Amino acid sequence: MFAIICKADNFPVSRQVGGGQPDMVVTWTSQAKATAFLSAKGLQADYQVVALTEDALGRMAKALGCEADVIAFDAYPD
Repeated sequence: MFAIICKADNFPVSRQVGGGQPDMVVTWTSQAKATAFLSAKGLQADYQVVALTEDALGRMAKALGCEADVIAFDAYPD
């Protein structure tokens, strides 16, 4: 699984759920699909694709202000 994060602050691309629930981090099944999303939106200069490793999750959690184990994920539709 892969996510897209902001290069400046590691904040991940997320989807608002509403109803008082935290935003869900959007994931892609492959690096190629996540990279294609960035290219289609013209965001390569400011964002990067990362594999969902413990290190990447830790950086995202810090940016989100929460523990890594409470981050919820939502798969980007293929």
